[in-house]
Amino acid sequence: MKKSLFSLLMLVLLIPCVAGLAATLQNTDSQPYELQIQESGRPYGSRYRVIENAQVDLCFYGCEMTLLSTGQTVSVNPKDSVVIDNSVMSVTSGD
Repeated sequence: MKKSLFSLLMLVLLIPCVAGLAATLQNTDSQPYELQIQESGRPYGSRYRVIENAQVDLCFYGCEMTLLSTGQTVSVNPKDSVVIDNSVMSVTSGD
């Protein structure tokens, strides 16, 4: 019992630290977009749909994001901010 309480406490304390290491993706447009995301060190990419006017945390270890409608690709590090505005992605460094 004591060990499980300690584990739970450590998990609760570590969650904010891990969440702070993700890149933020914000879609300011009034339409959804499909992205291809290739995480660093992962052999396969995945598709991701970001809905209109949404903000999410992605790319905990860095990644490349490709906006499928335009083919634009950006490299993203943890803590970076990516904004989609008028179908164009822009990256602001978080370092």
